[in-house]
Amino acid sequence: MGIPERTGAAVARWHAAVNDKDPAAARLAVCDPIVVNGPKGAGSITPDEFADWVMRSGIELRARSWHPVGDGVTVVEQDARWPGDTGWTPVATVFRTTGDRVSAALRFPDPHTALEFARLHAELAATETPPRTPHGDPAAGAGAGQALFQFVRHWSRRWNTDGALAERGRDVQVTEAVHALRGRPQVTVNDVAAELAVDQSGASRMVAHAVERGYLATHPAPADARCRAVSLTDTGLALLEAAHSWQESVFASLTPDWTEAERAEFHRAMLRLLGRSAELLTEGR
Repeated sequence: MGIPERTGAAVARWHAAVNDKDPAAARLAVCDPIVVNGPKGAGSITPDEFADWVMRSGIELRARSWHPVGDGVTVVEQDARWPGDTGWTPVATVFRTTGDRVSAALRFPDPHTALEFARLHAELAATETPPRTPHGDPAAGAGAGQALFQFVRHWSRRWNTDGALAERGRDVQVTEAVHALRGRPQVTVNDVAAELAVDQSGASRMVAHAVERGYLATHPAPADARCRAVSLTDTGLALLEAAHSWQESVFASLTPDWTEAERAEFHRAMLRLLGRSAELLTEGR
């Protein structure tokens, strides 16, 4: 698979803006917003914020090889050098382009992790179709509750399929569950089952598959050696980081015409919904 000329040109402009420390070129090289990742995880930033990062980071990036993955998605192996370093560090960045600009740039420590994430991103993108609504109007005939559940059904179908994509989705779910329970003295399969709202046998199968893939590890529980505790591995943490990057990328692609205020308000509203959902579950027990 060759690299589309438009994609190659967009990624090349991105590299040039970063290496030249040119804020004006940086703003023109990216979409509004652009999804990036860093020490605090993935998120959307504005072109102005990207230009500010270009000036502050001082990073140099040399593209070494290109791996096209899907429509507008390319992995670029790079050599990176930060201010004060004398040598170069190999990294890999997943680029997504929209039109003639970069809409996501997600850096990973190695090509394997980057390619794995990029292929998942491409597979999911290929399955995405907008939910149908009467007369093509998203608001027609649907109250807020109906719209919420329609949205949930649409995205749940992305995972409720057969094959490798469904397996990856279940791996992310069970790994996320163990990560969410990390504050406990120990996490057991029963804890995971309760977190995922599935039966013990289903949770056990999910944990076993994630252990086989290297995302989770099991070991004797500190409080009772007859029980098995579950913990997250470094590979599992990398899986979650990639999944979270993809989630931020999806949100950015769903809201390209939203203002920052609209995105922030939606974020606040979703957190309120999640908080109230947890309260309702507790009240119902």
